Amino acid sequence: MLEFDTNTLAFMTAALEQSSKKLRKDSPEARKFIANRLTACARAGGKSMAVFYEAGEMAVDELDSSTIARWWRRVLKLVGVGNSWQGQD
Repeated sequence: MLEFDTNTLAFMTAALEQSSKKLRKDSPEARKFIANRLTACARAGGKSMAVFYEAGEMAVDELDSSTIARWWRRVLKLVGVGNSWQGQD
């Protein structure tokens, strides 16, 4: 027996595809991250397409924010700032 009904699965699949198009860098790991967020949303009672789109967009924003933060850390390290901006030097 499936954990979710067919409509919920269809909405989750559509939200995953739509969200993946918005990724800066699409990868299997990023899609899995989004899928996990969509699954958590469904387990919390999410049923509508709008709810899943919102959860997918939030996951993309979280992924992109962490990607940008990693990029800035690399840039700051290259220019010799290190981690002092985080109070870790």
